[in-house]
Amino acid sequence: MKPIHITRAAIVGIFIFIGLLILITGIFTVGTQRKTFVRGVTVKSIFDDVSGLQPGNNVWLSGVKIGIVKKIIFLKGTQVEITMNIDKEAQAHIMKNAKAKIGSDGLIGNRIVVIYGGNSLVGYVADGDYIKSDNGISTDDMLATLQENNKNLLDITGNLKMITKKINEGQGIAGEMINDRSIADNLHATLSNFKKASANSGTAVTKINDFVSGLNKPGGLANEVVNDTIVFAEFKKTIDQLKEASASISDFAENLNRAGKSLSKTDNAAGTILNDPQVASDLKNITKNLDSSSMKLNEDLRALQHNIFFRGYFHKQEKNRKKAVADSSALK
Repeated sequence: MKPIHITRAAIVGIFIFIGLLILITGIFTVGTQRKTFVRGVTVKSIFDDVSGLQPGNNVWLSGVKIGIVKKIIFLKGTQVEITMNIDKEAQAHIMKNAKAKIGSDGLIGNRIVVIYGGNSLVGYVADGDYIKSDNGISTDDMLATLQENNKNLLDITGNLKMITKKINEGQGIAGEMINDRSIADNLHATLSNFKKASANSGTAVTKINDFVSGLNKPGGLANEVVNDTIVFAEFKKTIDQLKEASASISDFAENLNRAGKSLSKTDNAAGTILNDPQVASDLKNITKNLDSSSMKLNEDLRALQHNIFFRGYFHKQEKNRKKAVADSSALK
């Protein structure tokens, strides 16, 4: 009976030993997951909303787990401070100007803290440092935005339904164009007219092209002017003559202008005659005197014709005049 009792004690001891091994292994496993036995540094960050984050949630950097959330406490107001326990090995990859944001482990997984960004020029975080937080958009905000977008979508679909109904009923310009056959016929006629106008424009362009091509044919005026050096020289000579004539006309006009200006002045004979009243009065008197003198001269001549000494002379002159007239008539 004694050996049997020893065997049972050994079995119980073995089971106890195995249980202790399992317990120790579990403790070390959980401790490893919780970074309990891993040397690390403490990093803190302050958020306005942690979105359900709890102590024990993971901390990620570039998709790799580098620590856990150790503690969450409230500060003044509604801000929340989270303390993270970061692996010592990961410390060299977290910059002082890095940022932390609340993320999710998968689509509907646990909340996590994601550390990202930063510049190595400012150095790496030390134990007890704070890093900036990026509050971003929470899930509630996203759901609220989605709900608002759904309302807007419903309004848009309702408006589209109302518009399509009015169009089907023939209301508005679009409704009339779709439902009124006469408008469609008019539109079709307008398009046909545009098509004819386009064809006519093409024909006109072709004719113009043919006309321009005809100008370049040998024997034509344009071709000779462009290609015949003699014709071109004559044409150029004519242009030069026209330029000279234009210059002469300009000089003549300038001379006339100067002459007109001179006639308007009294420092020359013509200007004095035209503009001096005294000279004009003197010329008028001279003209009157000449008229009077000519009248007296005529009277003296008539008196001489009746004078006895000159009467024979005048009779002889009259006789010769009549004879000359008779001779000219006989010759005709």
